[in-house]
Amino acid sequence: MNKFWQFKNQADGNAELLLYGDIADSSWWGDEVTPKQFAEDLANLGYVTDLTVRINSGGGDVFAAQAIGNQLEQHSATVTAKIDGLCASAATIIACHCDKVVAANDSTYMIHPVRMGIIGYKDATELQQYLNAMAAIRDSIVGLYAKKTGRSKDEVAALMDATSWWTGEQAKAEGFVDELVDDGESNVIENRNGLLFVNSVNMNLPFIEAPKFVQDSLVRKISSGFVNTQPVKPEKIKEDKTVDIKTVDELRAAYPDLVNQLEQAAAERATAEERQRIQDIEEMEMPGSEDIANEAKFTKPISASDYAKAAIKRAKAQGDQHMKDAQEDAKNSGMGGVNQEAVDQGVIMSVKETELKEKTETVQGKEQARQLVYCGPTVKGVTRQYTVYSNGIPEVMEEFFEKHPAARRLLVPVDVFAKTRANLEKSGTTEAAVFNQIKKEL
Repeated sequence: MNKFWQFKNQADGNAELLLYGDIADSSWWGDEVTPKQFAEDLANLGYVTDLTVRINSGGGDVFAAQAIGNQLEQHSATVTAKIDGLCASAATIIACHCDKVVAANDSTYMIHPVRMGIIGYKDATELQQYLNAMAAIRDSIVGLYAKKTGRSKDEVAALMDATSWWTGEQAKAEGFVDELVDDGESNVIENRNGLLFVNSVNMNLPFIEAPKFVQDSLVRKISSGFVNTQPVKPEKIKEDKTVDIKTVDELRAAYPDLVNQLEQAAAERATAEERQRIQDIEEMEMPGSEDIANEAKFTKPISASDYAKAAIKRAKAQGDQHMKDAQEDAKNSGMGGVNQEAVDQGVIMSVKETELKEKTETVQGKEQARQLVYCGPTVKGVTRQYTVYSNGIPEVMEEFFEKHPAARRLLVPVDVFAKTRANLEKSGTTEAAVFNQIKKEL
């Protein structure tokens, strides 16, 4: 547990809660320990008549903010929110739960639409559950804002959806702030490596996404000779002001850590893709094609789909040559008349098999006429994923398709194999939905 809050007992029944930085470094959803610790720390203050909540935060976890806000609202003391620098996103939830909101004249206030980070693949049902949760959270926040400002829910909802940035004075005019104060000290706005810092606290917000009046305050302080208590080196200021990056070298110079992370992620992704490419080729490798398989994997690397095309082309060429040899042998054997005609007929049928089958009207005939790849899940005793069929569909597969008609949609021509495989890895695509349906049926 990482405590992001700090309580301070003061004289004469006064106490202070400091909320500087992110509201929780991880979600309180499903967390019972951290909210309990906050409640215990609040209770340990003892009897207090006035509790000041000093806020300088870019926001954080909405569940943490709601839990803190509700605990403060239910406390017996008079709770006053004091915005020292920035009060944004989830931090505004805490402020609106307080009895009174006081803001410094040069403070900043921001509200925005509800956002949710989702990791991993989700199906349509799960995504709808997330949307329902976001709608519920949004309604809760809109109700809180409407209660604080005395405005209608539609009005404050529109302000949220527009992502509204305000000065302290503007926030007071909108009803989110009750009183403005001038403590005699200006807020320190900094651009550190492209991130917004207020009073030396990281807001975890790209500086270029801050509103113009916030960015301008940095320019004014630099031009007027303002010196921070933790001065930024001149070359650092110059670096931070550079936002027009056009080359990789410029990006690396401005954000070396970010570039290193991107390059490492790209290398890991490339390694995974290369391993998958080799695995796909090995799964399609046929007896007698080891030479072109090794070439495709190592000496002259090509994609799995290109390898499949090359393998099929080679197999067809070998088949054509075999038929020519058979025809020549038959001609030289002394066979004539009917026998020769039968051999010729067999040769023609073998060589032209694909073209003839393409003329059939049934879906089954069309599948047999092309080189197809099965992209569905592996079925024990029937087939494996990414099996290539060049000479029609085996009877056991037809029986499988009769039991699971949707699986036929994942039997695709080689020329669209790469696209289908990519769609299988994307949540929400038709291919992924069919794949998951078949797995459930199995």
